[in-house]
Order: sequence, then C-alpha cells, then structure tokens
Amino acid sequence: MPLRPLNREQAWLLPPTLGELIPNDHPARFVAEFVDALDHAAWVELGIGPDGNPLGAPAYHPRALLSVWLHGFMTGIRSSRKLETACRDQVSYLWLTGWQHPDHNTLWRFYQSHRQAMRKLLKYTVATAVKLELIDLAVQAVDGTKIGANAAGDRTYDTAGLHRLLDRAEMAITELEAQNEAGDDSPPPRLPEKLHRTQALRQQVRDAMSHLVQHEGLSRVNLTDEDAQLMKGRSGIIIGYNAQAMVSPLAPETAKGNGMLITAVEVVNSASDSGQLAPMLEKAEELTGQRVPVTLADGGYHTAASLEAGERRGQVLVMGERYKDSCTGPYFKDQFEYDATTDSYICPHGQQLPFRGLRKSQLTGSRSIRVYRASRTDCRTCQAFGVCTRDKHAGRALWISSSDMLLRKHRKWMQTYEARSLYSRRKELIEAVFGILKDQLGARRFLLRGLANVRAEFILLATAFNLRTLWRVWKRVRKTTQMEQEWQFRALTSMPEKMHRIPAAFQ
Repeated sequence: MPLRPLNREQAWLLPPTLGELIPNDHPARFVAEFVDALDHAAWVELGIGPDGNPLGAPAYHPRALLSVWLHGFMTGIRSSRKLETACRDQVSYLWLTGWQHPDHNTLWRFYQSHRQAMRKLLKYTVATAVKLELIDLAVQAVDGTKIGANAAGDRTYDTAGLHRLLDRAEMAITELEAQNEAGDDSPPPRLPEKLHRTQALRQQVRDAMSHLVQHEGLSRVNLTDEDAQLMKGRSGIIIGYNAQAMVSPLAPETAKGNGMLITAVEVVNSASDSGQLAPMLEKAEELTGQRVPVTLADGGYHTAASLEAGERRGQVLVMGERYKDSCTGPYFKDQFEYDATTDSYICPHGQQLPFRGLRKSQLTGSRSIRVYRASRTDCRTCQAFGVCTRDKHAGRALWISSSDMLLRKHRKWMQTYEARSLYSRRKELIEAVFGILKDQLGARRFLLRGLANVRAEFILLATAFNLRTLWRVWKRVRKTTQMEQEWQFRALTSMPEKMHRIPAAFQ
C-alpha cells in the first residue's frame, strides 16, 4: 500500500483556534465549565480574588491555575514541575491556560496558598450531583485504605531509638567542633557543611521526642514526617496514613453502568478503622445535606460505639463482625436466653445463671458490666463441661454490658437475607473507588507531609474522582443532545418542499 507523506515542517494555511485542537467532550472542557461556573461568592469562599489586583505586574488568572491543578489531579499529575511541563507540551493544558505557560513556582505558590480552602471543591461536586439528582442516596459504603507517606520507613524510631540517635549526634557534634577549633587558623565564616547537617539532625531528633511527649498515643515517630505511622498494608508494612472514604452510587437511570461518587473523606494516622464510622456518617450528611438510610461497612468498623451511633442517628448499619467466628459457637453468650422475671440467663442445657453483681469495665472504667454466673456444681456435672467452661472453681459466667442487646440484635439482623444481599454490594462500591484512586490517579503515595497537608491532598484527589464521574455523565448528556439535534435537522431537511419550515423554537 502507498505511504502517507511525512513532512515535519508542514505549516497550517489557516492557523486553527485552540478549541479545534481538543474534542468537544474532552475532560478539560468539563473542568473549564466547572471552574467557570463558580460565582464570585464561591471564589471568595476559596480565599481567591477572581478580579486580581490593579497594581503590580499582570498575574495568571486564578481560573487558569485552578483548572490546571484540577485537570492535573484528574490525570494523575500532582507535581508542580510536571504540571509546568504539561502546560508547555500537552494541548489540553495549553487550552486551559489560553496558551500561557505558568512555571512550577507560580503553580506551587497558588497550590500552597489555597489547598486548604480548596477542600470546599469536594462539597461543590457533591452538591452538583445532588441538585441534578445524579446520585442514589439510598445506600452508601465506607472503607479505609493505607496510602504511603512521603517519608522513608528506616527513619522511624521509638523513644529508645531517638535517645540513641541523639547521643550519637551529640558525640559527632562534639568531635566536629573540636576539629574545627584545633589549630591557629581563624574560624570559618560559616559552619562546615557536615557540622551544620549534624546540628540540624540533633534539632530534628529533639523535635521528634517532643512530638512523642505531646501525643501520648504514639509510640514511634518518623523524622521525615512526624505524623506518619507504621501500618500494615496489602504490600506489607509501610510508613503512611489511613485514608477513609464514603461513597454512594449514581442513580440507575444516570449511571448507564457502574458509577460512584465520593461523599466524604478523612485521613487519620491510626491504622485501625475502629472509631471512624460515626465521624464519616456525620461528614457524609454534611456534604449531601441528607441522612442516607443504609450504610455498608466491613468488620474493621464493628464496635458497640458504632452500632450505638447508627441507632441514635436512625441509620441501618450493614456491617460485618471482626471476630464473627468466635460468636458462632453453641455456647456463645448469644445462645443463652434472658429471663426478665428472675433477672437471669438460661444456658442451652437449661441451667440458670443468676445475677451476681456489677463489675468495672476495663474500657470505660464505669460499673456497667453485669455478671451472671452458674453454680459450680451444675457446671461440673454438665455434659458440656470442658467446652462451655473449664473453670473448676466457679461456674460459667456471662459478662453483659449495656450494649450487649444491641450487639445481639445486629448479629440477628446480619443473618437475614436482606442484610446479606446488601452487604454483597460493599466491595463493588468502595473497593473499586480505591482502585481507581491508586491506579489511575496515582494515589499510592502522598506527595505532601504532615497530617493537615495530607488531608488537603486527599480531598483534592476525591474532588478529581468526582469530577471524572460527573464528566462521564456530562459527556453522555452532551452526546445525546448532539444526536437529538442531528435527528431533528435530518427530519426537517427530509420534509417535502412545501412543508420545509423551521419552527420558531429552532430559529
């Protein structure tokens, strides 16, 4: 077959406009529409002056800089230097900036100054979906994932390790100072580089030791990022953060397939998901403006406090149990029936466990644990002795807290067909979101350091995820509208000559 001619010096006879270089349904166009739709009050809320300053040299328009950062997060580019390159090389960024080339310092200063306020952009994406009725707020799913910190794992120390490192730094400083003071030469105008680095390390270690003292719950600290902690992820032990997300599916008539929207996010430096459910429920309600009736969660969130929060808020929790295997035995305390008339429990073999008194809870320190215990004689002669209890000096005991009835009620609910059917949807909702965030948006590692900065970075990642979802909906609507216009035009042009009149609505 013949070859097409190749000429790298080919010039345009008529230079194209920027709009001709990218498709009409390109995500950059949607980002531009999203940013351009922000009114003056929204810009003020973001802490950005959209009108500029009449004095000084002309600055880049904040609409261009915000569009570049949002499009960068959507395409997995979160580095200011890589964005500078993209603004020179990639057509979509050239279109967003109007063929301008902001450097990495300009981009970084904008991002650094406004990234905390840019948290509100997530709320704007959720509000847009709610207003247009694109999101199905009948169910939501929550989960956490471990994301690596911008820190080296081998620079994590406990208190003893910090003391040893501080002693070595002190000795090194003493030796370097002695070497620097020896001889008749005048002292240098600046500290030697090695001494300067060692003194900086000493101050860094002291700051880390102070950080451990101020945060009693922490046992280790990383010298690069003091807030990052050692956590067990799917790829092993990492130094990182626990990123939480709440998601809801798109409405079936909107999604045309799978589609999710993130309705709440949080980042904590605790490896456990325990205790994170109630705050996530509150954040999701704040962003969506309504209380979702059903929430799906895995066993990592299963605590009595979480169930009490769901009961108090009137939300159904479809939640697995972390240690469910230990709750299914024939002599687990749920198999004992409570007799309210005698305030006692009846074991599976008909023996009575009367109330024996109150005990302090090891978790709360309050006298809220009720103890029921069978007689030693009944248990020793029972055929289940050795399985139900092995205590030779006392009978089987049940420790009943104020939340035991709620736990028992939830276990029965999770055995129903409705609960199992709902719980089967959890993975397809939330785990797919984390896969997209990590594989397509590059969120396997944070670029910023410190808990506050990492939270702002993850919120922008969630905003980018939502913008991708909304872009797909916008793309379908745009394509459908274009097809309808084409069909209407064809219908009009195929009419007989005497009927070929354009309705006033299309004029």
